[in-house]
Amino acid sequence: MTAQLMNFASSNASHVIAADDAPVAAGRPGMTLTGVDYRTDVSALQDLVATNPGLEFGLLYSATPEARRRYPELSWLVATANALAGRCAIHVCGRLARALLIAGELEELVAPAARVQVNGDVTPEELPLLARRVQTLITQFNPRVHDLSQEGGVSNHQLLVDASGGRGISPSAWHRPNTGKVVGFAGGLGPHNLEAEASRLAMVARTGWWLDMEESLRTDDWFDVGRCRGVLAAWSALPYSSTAP
Repeated sequence: MTAQLMNFASSNASHVIAADDAPVAAGRPGMTLTGVDYRTDVSALQDLVATNPGLEFGLLYSATPEARRRYPELSWLVATANALAGRCAIHVCGRLARALLIAGELEELVAPAARVQVNGDVTPEELPLLARRVQTLITQFNPRVHDLSQEGGVSNHQLLVDASGGRGISPSAWHRPNTGKVVGFAGGLGPHNLEAEASRLAMVARTGWWLDMEESLRTDDWFDVGRCRGVLAAWSALPYSSTAP
């Protein structure tokens, strides 16, 4: 790990907003429900996006799926992305998948997607190469990756604060990078704690924010539409006047 990454927390203290110095967010957060797989009834997802403005579904792409349930084959993902055109986000996982995106070889997959999230450590040099291939690019913000919160010149770049690093654990305190970019949040969120965590997040979030969840939506490692409906019921009950774009 480079010194830049090891010193993330201390060197970026001025680039992080805590609850005490952030304005209250405008509107209900958007929602990304991630991990759609082969067993998912895609027509049920179409019904859910039709009745829930601000909702999108996350599709995980790996160039080496190796029969893992949450990483469907490319042909299935392309068909599903087209069925959910404009209401899905492609999550690009792994170095090979990232290289294919940069090379322009995933156009058929990413074209229907409103947003594309590239997981893992993205360098400042990679950022514009990835951004030019997608409508909106999301990269992660946590201590294990380069801090791209202050990178300019890429107008379609957003950040996802994932404090748990994919472990499904909510942090003791939520923090938002002090940036003009749109920022979303992930980490241990689910129907069991959405109301409480959203209230905490509203103290640091800003306009355009969204929530992303994955682990809490699975039953026996399969994407569970019933759990999604539970999340959406909790989401619709959040005390905000409108849904953030």
